[in-house]
Order: sequence, then structure tokens, then C-alpha cells
Amino acid sequence: MRIHVTNKLAEKLKKAGFEIADSAEEQPSALGDWHANITTIQRRQCLVFTHDQTRYSLALIGMTQKEIKELTYWFSDMLANTMLKQGYPVELMERAVSSFSELSFDTQCSRSVQGTLRNMIWDLESFTWGGTEITDLAPYSISASLCERPCSIKGMRELDCLWPTEEMQKLLEQLPGPHETLH
Repeated sequence: MRIHVTNKLAEKLKKAGFEIADSAEEQPSALGDWHANITTIQRRQCLVFTHDQTRYSLALIGMTQKEIKELTYWFSDMLANTMLKQGYPVELMERAVSSFSELSFDTQCSRSVQGTLRNMIWDLESFTWGGTEITDLAPYSISASLCERPCSIKGMRELDCLWPTEEMQKLLEQLPGPHETLH
């Protein structure tokens, strides 16, 4: 699955041994593309991912360089457990996780998705404003919270919005299950 990353995150990924493509030529996974950025909150590296179409977001908190080397595992774990935390049916969570095998990266970013990503990072930071340590936050609950807020995307009418949790569920319901094929 293709993740469009910022230059800052691309440098971290290169240090972890990942190849960063020059363009987004790869065939997208059934789940579609994502964007990601890295930020530092309370001296801890946090990676935030936002799904291009649904604006569904995930936050990996306190990532070490060793964990970044295993990013596909950590992304898949966060995706599955956030969906379970939100009450998604198990079969939908399995569709999401089985829709990709490895993450791949490029730096071809959409300004619209990056705007949502920036808002998600601000929301993540806001969980620490009352003095809470970033490492004390429950990661799956935090990612679920990021998805349970309205988002607007470029081209929407001013009063319209989408709810990432609902939009991702609709998308997954349209995907074939692990043992089904597209008709």
C-alpha cells in the first residue's frame, strides 16, 4: 500500500532502510492511499497517518527507530485495533488488514490531505495540554478519537463534512472479503 510521506518523514524512513519512490506510479491497494507525517511531542516521535479518501487517521506514539524499521507491522496493528476499538465488525477489520501486505512510500503529497493531517497532529497534541504525558495515552483510543470528528475536504460545500469512522466503514463494506473476489 502506498503512503505519501512528507520530506521530514522520508528522511527517517531512509535511515530505517526503506526506499522512497520518486513518483506515485504503484497500483493502489484496494484500501487506497494514505498520507503520513512525523512530529515530536514531549520529545517522543509520533507518526500520524490519514487515509486520502475517508480522512480516517491513525497515530503511532513514541516510535523508536527500531519500530520504524517494522512500520508495516505497527501500522497494521494500529489499523486493526483502532477498528476493533470503534466496534467495526471483525470481517471489516480483516478486509482492511488483508488489503495490503507491505507499505511503500513516496513524497507525492496532496495539500488537501496534508491539511487534514496537520489538524490531526494538532488534535493529538491537544491530548497532552492538561499535563498528560504522551506515553500515558491509550494509543488505540487516541486513534479512534482522531476519527470521530468531522472533516471537510477540498471541493465540499462549506457546511458539508464527512465523519472518517463512517466513511472508512462504508469503503470497507464495498471491498471484497479475504475469500471473495470482485464481480
